[in-house]
Amino acid sequence: MKPKLLLSGDRANFTTVAVDLEKGELKVLASHPAPYNVSWAEPVSSHENIHRLVGLSEGEESGLLFTFEIDHVQGTCRITSQQPTLGAPAHIITLKDKSALAIGTYLGGSAALYPISITESDGLRLNDVSRTELLLDFPDKAAGHGPNKGRQRHCHINQVLEDKRGLLYAPDLGADRARHAVFTPDEKTMHVLGELSHNIVTFDLSTCPANDVQPIDGFSVNIIPPTVRRDHQFMMDSAELSGNPRIPNVLYASNRWERHIAKREPHLQNVPTELPPGDTIAIILLSDDGKSVQETKHVRTSLDTILLRSSFNGQLYWS
Repeated sequence: MKPKLLLSGDRANFTTVAVDLEKGELKVLASHPAPYNVSWAEPVSSHENIHRLVGLSEGEESGLLFTFEIDHVQGTCRITSQQPTLGAPAHIITLKDKSALAIGTYLGGSAALYPISITESDGLRLNDVSRTELLLDFPDKAAGHGPNKGRQRHCHINQVLEDKRGLLYAPDLGADRARHAVFTPDEKTMHVLGELSHNIVTFDLSTCPANDVQPIDGFSVNIIPPTVRRDHQFMMDSAELSGNPRIPNVLYASNRWERHIAKREPHLQNVPTELPPGDTIAIILLSDDGKSVQETKHVRTSLDTILLRSSFNGQLYWS
């Protein structure tokens, strides 16, 4: 079976697209009605030719969590259940035991659990029970705090991760679809990229935390290329952080807006007039234990405001 893509965006429909890797071609298969502005979707299970997924809609006035099914034989897509969220949702995961969905709400500033059920007859459904929701208290939740005080407005959870012990982690980061935290393959360490500070910090998770998790002292690496002056980095955004599944001591990190420094901060002096072709990806080589940085290199792309992903076999993709 050829791979398929599910596309959404600032509109009220899904588009399914077939990918022909041999010919390097894309073919639109179908367009389906959907909630407005679906910003995230994840597969949960499949049964024969039916794929069951969950999605988040930022909506126009309020957020929405919903489940839906795509039948690739019939060419249909239908919403099977839905519930509102507290503020615009940012990210969703299915718990490893498939008992619930965990959501981070960007504007609500909360983490929530929505119980689900998966049966052969009804498929994937949100249970008709109250959600469990936590309004988390972050130290830099007020304006004028944090490593980049001029851009700190409020806290906003932008990602949720679950480790093999069932612990959930919710970084307070990001304003879009970029995800900034990754576990190492053994889940003994977590690396987190600061969107506004541009630094990667690392946390030791080898022991079960009783209250909070503190970063490893002395671990910090700035991912912006050395050709960009420190005083020109204020309005740049660090974006995606990704590990290499085959080489556990390698990290990839992307940054944005290098081509737009002068436009975003017109008062700056000595901004290069010759623009680079695109943003860079930082490649960070860590020590064997992952607790210190050995080397950092930068690869220039020809794309502007990029997102990156690494595949299961270690290949790196960006768009």
